[in-house]
Amino acid sequence: MIVLDTNVISEVRLQRPNANAVAWLVQQDQAELFLCIPVVAELSYGGYRILQRDKHSGHLDALSALIGQRFRNKVLPNDVASAIKFGEVLAKREAVGRPIGLMDAMIAAICLVHGATLATRNVRDFDGLDLRLVNPFEAMA
Repeated sequence: MIVLDTNVISEVRLQRPNANAVAWLVQQDQAELFLCIPVVAELSYGGYRILQRDKHSGHLDALSALIGQRFRNKVLPNDVASAIKFGEVLAKREAVGRPIGLMDAMIAAICLVHGATLATRNVRDFDGLDLRLVNPFEAMA
């Protein structure tokens, strides 16, 4: 199971997306790709920010279609186990002097609870969490 971080989804929706990210995404078993609630929230926030500038933007419609079609029943929840793991993630990172953002901590917690790999450009943001990471933006060997 691979959870796609916000930056991966945002990138591949661009007119000229990063070629490595697109190639990586195409090579994955689509049944193994998931989102999680914090990623959906970040994508929604981005869509509403764009809507404030461009009332005719189709970003929110595209997001609804993406979630309703491609990721139907493939959005991991932020449940009690994830909430408890979230507290652990925050405390662990604070203890080593490397605080983590709240949304990143939620994403990490959900991935850890579900045993998922996180696909993200920002691998350093998740260092030291025993979380499997992959950077789709790096050239594949």
